[in-house]
Amino acid sequence: MSATSESIATGAVLRGERVADWPRLAAALRGPGPRIVRGTPVQLGSITVNGTEHACEASSVDELRTGMIARCVAIAARLHRPVRLAVSEGAQTWNLAVRPEGIVQLVDDAGMIPAAQGLAVHEGRCRACRRLQPVTELVCVQCGISEPHRVEVAPLDVQDVIPDATAAVAPEEDVDDALEHTVFVRRTPPAPARPTLRLTFDTQRTVDLDENAAIGRNPSPVDGRRPVQVVSPERMLSRTHALVDVDDEGRIVVTDHFSGNGIEAQTNPPVQLEPGTPYVIESGTTLIMGDVTCTVETVAP
Repeated sequence: MSATSESIATGAVLRGERVADWPRLAAALRGPGPRIVRGTPVQLGSITVNGTEHACEASSVDELRTGMIARCVAIAARLHRPVRLAVSEGAQTWNLAVRPEGIVQLVDDAGMIPAAQGLAVHEGRCRACRRLQPVTELVCVQCGISEPHRVEVAPLDVQDVIPDATAAVAPEEDVDDALEHTVFVRRTPPAPARPTLRLTFDTQRTVDLDENAAIGRNPSPVDGRRPVQVVSPERMLSRTHALVDVDDEGRIVVTDHFSGNGIEAQTNPPVQLEPGTPYVIESGTTLIMGDVTCTVETVAP
């Protein structure tokens, strides 16, 4: 059965949400330091996670900002929700929210952010080869270096500073702020078994997955998704073209990962997916991605 355009449009509507106060993240940009690299002073700063400060440095202010945002993206991806970031630069301060998909927004006085529909993913250059790429990339798409946007002087392992979302317990003084992420999670009954995600391509064999997928010619594991490399005879498929998820309710959610040739869902009528916007589709919907077609469905476990 194919999806209808009405169901896709409904899936694309994203509501505003409150950004939790935990974890406590702060970034400080302090300006040029005494060390000179290639004739330019190194820019200094720090990122603080739950009271622990980590020194940062980069060749430019923009690179420093991007690296700090990339670290917050990794934390947000681990928690599966936006995180709040307090930024200070001289006398100026900002209260930002960083989403797992790499989108940065201002937080209002009530701690709310609007829907991210239509907003662009933050990008920056690789610290090694200078290739421009989204802050969600865990490995450089050009040179292969891990954490291409890292600016911490000493490598920072997110798993060491942030517990997994299903077991996240804030420090004692933050229990009230993090209640929705601790006690509530513990009292929630076990979720039903996740259905298998089946991807049927016209250029290669069918792929069955028990996890979310990142599809492309040479895809990156965006936010922990399983890379699914697909044959693209005319190379019209982007390196990371589409993200396909199964949400907690067993629905299929497809996102165009800012691909070069887009995604068209073969509904009645067909719908061109807006880049960066998640769309709910029905099981059995066929997607056209450049020179590749893929039928997406879920199969009961």
